[in-house]
Amino acid sequence: MAYATSAANDPNELLDKLRLFAQGAGWTIDGLRDRAAGAGKALSLHIGDFHATFVSQLTGGDGNSPPPFLGAFGHTGYAANASPDVQADASAVCWANYVQGPYSAVHFFGRIPPQPYLHIVLETQAGTFKHFGTGRLITAGVVTTGQYVYGNQWYYSNNYINSADSPYHSVAFDDTYYNYTAPSTRIRADYEGIAPRWHAVMGDSTDSRRLLCGWRGKAAPINLLKDTGHSTLTGRAPGQPLWCAVPRGAGLYSDIGHPADLRFIRLDSYAPGEELALGTDRWKVFPVHRKNGPPGTPNSGVYGYAYRITD
Repeated sequence: MAYATSAANDPNELLDKLRLFAQGAGWTIDGLRDRAAGAGKALSLHIGDFHATFVSQLTGGDGNSPPPFLGAFGHTGYAANASPDVQADASAVCWANYVQGPYSAVHFFGRIPPQPYLHIVLETQAGTFKHFGTGRLITAGVVTTGQYVYGNQWYYSNNYINSADSPYHSVAFDDTYYNYTAPSTRIRADYEGIAPRWHAVMGDSTDSRRLLCGWRGKAAPINLLKDTGHSTLTGRAPGQPLWCAVPRGAGLYSDIGHPADLRFIRLDSYAPGEELALGTDRWKVFPVHRKNGPPGTPNSGVYGYAYRITD
């Protein structure tokens, strides 16, 4: 079972539905328990040596980044009843904000090793989407591990709510970023004897743990492709792998890979949630947040993600 749709009323119920999907997709469930923080829950699971914990938090935040929240930690083992942030080699959390239910739809995408992942798309209301998950990159170069966790935090200030390119929005697998929200992408890329080396999108261009990825920033790996729209002949738009890179010193960067079965795509010609057939592959496409919209409403223009449905 690599793809399933479901329904849930709130983030805590959503984690229980994720537990059932993951278990059916071949993952081992380590525990689903209550969290003291924010009346939430924590779902810990693993497949082989790949470990992650998904968490919910119903309170906190503010008007620009409102609750509730769903997020993910990456780690390398599991200690029963320990908080996710103190699990072995744990990353910091990546959040998706304002994930209020009941959800119009829930989409689960799963895969087992060598590139395991759990990708989750929530339709919080008709046409509005939230994304979060974990997985292991199809790695490139000398890096090892390649685990990632991601979320999506939209910044709901009236000044930026419908500006798709605003760095106030912290977007999964994109490095355009101001520190008004937490980083929404973290990748473990161990190399040159340093481990664990968790990289994150950040505003400090001199930090050795910086992560470059995405399409909005001028230095982002697929920036030039974000302005390439659909074909005037076929109406189709290309899906681009979400390449990631890290600094290697002396102003140089190295590719570390990209997530499997997840791509950037423009949605000029596509409806949110539309399924595309590309050869023998099937893909589902969703807006980063919401496709287009009038001034003063939250929207991410035509930026979107494409998820491959695997069998």
